[in-house]
Amino acid sequence: MASSIDISVVVPMLNEEGNVRELVERLVAVLSQHRDESEETFEIIVVDDGSTDDTPNIIEELIAENPEVRCLRMATNFGQEAAVQAGMLHSSGRWVLQTDGDLQHPPEEIPKLLRKRDEGYEIVYGRRAERNDPWHRVVASKLMVLFMRKVLGIRLPEDVTTFRVIDGEVARLLAGLPEKKKFFSALAGWSGAKSTSVPVAHSARHSGHTKYNLGKLINHTFDLMAGFSVRPLRLIGTSGAAIAVLGILYALFKVGQKLYGVDIDDGYTSIFAAIVILGGAQLIALSVIGEYVGRVFIQTQDRPLYRIGQRLGFDAELPATAKSELFWSSRREEAGEPPVDRASGDA
Repeated sequence: MASSIDISVVVPMLNEEGNVRELVERLVAVLSQHRDESEETFEIIVVDDGSTDDTPNIIEELIAENPEVRCLRMATNFGQEAAVQAGMLHSSGRWVLQTDGDLQHPPEEIPKLLRKRDEGYEIVYGRRAERNDPWHRVVASKLMVLFMRKVLGIRLPEDVTTFRVIDGEVARLLAGLPEKKKFFSALAGWSGAKSTSVPVAHSARHSGHTKYNLGKLINHTFDLMAGFSVRPLRLIGTSGAAIAVLGILYALFKVGQKLYGVDIDDGYTSIFAAIVILGGAQLIALSVIGEYVGRVFIQTQDRPLYRIGQRLGFDAELPATAKSELFWSSRREEAGEPPVDRASGDA
């Protein structure tokens, strides 16, 4: 049965009590005006990724005020990628619009994405016309993208954000892939979906502090590296071969010097330095190999990426893509719903 929803907005949130009300109200205003002009219906799925402030209470108030708003409350904090995946798998729209909860992507820019979508694209990214982030975050992000594209050969969009419109089938396909470490921008390139970008405004964070720090950027870099390229392993082998050749040439050079009667010093310092350098290179190589082995280990565990504590504002009949996800049975019983039938997979 075809969905009656045209646009599903997915918003992952963690401790955004200062942003959630204004964001949802602005989203409702923009999308209501778009609905009046185009007759496209919408829903807003706020994914509360384990907030510990007043965000959950504000979301409940917004659901009571706006029938288009729904909420997925995660059992604990599982991370932004898992929250986005949960929102996409619970979406019903023919199109999925993803945005962040900090109001750095103004909802008023959504019509630009939708107009470009109407030109026949499956994915439309918002490209920051002028980025309003701390300089160190901008530099680190650009270096990461440059490294991934030029060194590892991973296809990443040029200077785009998580502010994007995706064909619903493509979005749910990517969210439902079995791999545990997902990076949606790279997966979108893998999918072959016809994509483009449009320049959009980028605001400073409205309230609170960013949760995307240098550590998370590094984690994303490793996820990309180990999830989309085996080139690091080849680079390790190539580097090892090059070092071995240099070592052999150096040894032959020293033998030649000895044969010609050149007085050769013992060279304890150089030997120690060589051992330290090679030892460090071996540890780096083992670390990179360990990343791949670790990904295999995580994948073979086959645990769900998240666990939903509560669903608010959804219809009784959930999208088929959401029915296999774990649900916190005690919350269902509190709400007067039947417990989860694990054998059938219903949730």
